[in-house]
Amino acid sequence: MVLKATISAFVVTLLGLLAMLLTQDADMNLVYGAFCVSPYFLVITLIYFHFNKLRKRFDVFDQPSIVFEGIYSFLYYFIFSTLLPVLLFVSTLGDEYEHKIYADLGGVISEMFPLILILSIFLSLFSSIMFVWGLRSWTALILTFLGNILISVLVSIFSTVGREVREAERERRDQADNLKEGRFEWAGAMSSPAGYPVQLYKGTFIFPKDEDYEFTFSEGNTVNYHGKWGEAGAETYKRMMSLPKAIDVTWYSFSENAFYRFHDAIDYNKLLTLFKQPYVERRATSDVEEHYNKIIFGFAPAGGLVIWAGGSGYRQVEIGQYQAKKIDIDQKVSDNKEMVYGDLFNQEWRNKVLTDTMIVPLAIQMAKKNQPVPDDYWNKLGVAYTWNPKFVIAPEIKTYDAIFRYFNAERFVFDERTQNITVEKRGIPQHIYIKWYDKNQNRCAVNFEFDETDIFKKFKAFFDRDKNIKAEMEITIDTQNGRATAQLKNAEHQLLLMETKIIAYGEKF
Repeated sequence: MVLKATISAFVVTLLGLLAMLLTQDADMNLVYGAFCVSPYFLVITLIYFHFNKLRKRFDVFDQPSIVFEGIYSFLYYFIFSTLLPVLLFVSTLGDEYEHKIYADLGGVISEMFPLILILSIFLSLFSSIMFVWGLRSWTALILTFLGNILISVLVSIFSTVGREVREAERERRDQADNLKEGRFEWAGAMSSPAGYPVQLYKGTFIFPKDEDYEFTFSEGNTVNYHGKWGEAGAETYKRMMSLPKAIDVTWYSFSENAFYRFHDAIDYNKLLTLFKQPYVERRATSDVEEHYNKIIFGFAPAGGLVIWAGGSGYRQVEIGQYQAKKIDIDQKVSDNKEMVYGDLFNQEWRNKVLTDTMIVPLAIQMAKKNQPVPDDYWNKLGVAYTWNPKFVIAPEIKTYDAIFRYFNAERFVFDERTQNITVEKRGIPQHIYIKWYDKNQNRCAVNFEFDETDIFKKFKAFFDRDKNIKAEMEITIDTQNGRATAQLKNAEHQLLLMETKIIAYGEKF
């Protein structure tokens, strides 16, 4: 009897602590705490199994009662579990540093109360079952052990499911609250034209309600390598936060040896509208719901600043075009000949950025010496007109995807389900790629790659006729003659932009 009771005490202590941890989202601190207090609970469990005077007084020793054991064991474990913080309080009186942790005894008990209650329940459950049935014989003891282990497994399963349900509900509530408060998970990113590197000096997001947030772009890519206008380069940390109603950003332009600062409002309402509304894009096997999750800051020469909202899919929409002011920073450029990475005021770092072919390609370095790009070029790229696409597709093409990339770095995808495309201000298309599969499941496409000079001249000629002129860009795909055309049209005029052949990629492409 003594040996069986001792073994039972060890097993009950282990299962009780384990079951308590399984009901919690336990981290290493809680596991370590359970390990540290395990000797204490082993001692009180040994006392429980070996102390029988009270049971004999109530005449339940020879014929144990599960009701008595259940009540008795819970009160026993609850009292001794609650006593643990008191013992810790008393035992640390001589140690000023340790005693600070337990000085507020009431607060410690209150904080530990949920764990005390849960542990007391599991210790009393395993102990009462073990005492009533397990101590009768070795066979009964082993079977009871196995039963308690099964209970522990069930506790683990239900606890895991419960945590997942609570986590899902908490996430749903958080999402609803964040949506209501205008918070989204997003990151900022920097962009600069090829050959015109910039570096952030100081940046702050100014939110409608929350505190301002000072940001930096990633230290691993302080200056964008292989930079391309409108494409995200170095990013801030992605986090759940509000959308900025204004920004205060200062940057250094290496090519111009100048600092610029923009401190003003941006189009918060347009950002909020885009981020609030998910959109669907087609993938190879199914449609996928996408979200806007990035704000890209494009730093152009002469202090130009363009802001885009970028999506997790293909979309990218311009938020606005802004103008920063040239400023002076009162800090001397170091004469130190040793290059210090990322130090804006180190002349060797400035030299490295302008001569590194991974930052400024050699071809651009040479071209800029002979014929620098005019400062207003980036404003020209952002010009927009009032128009909408219209697709006139051969009837045998049932599904298609039309991918638009604009010179102003916007991107969009249309397909056969897109009806009544709104007439609105849009940039000039740089590239339109429409793909589909024929009746034999062979991939086909048309590829409109517009020449920059030509397409800008044609758009200007068409739209400059009238200040308020609107138009459709009608894209026709005729599979009978294997041709596709793109032209601007309205009630009075039409202008062919480009004609191209249909590409048949062949079988099993």
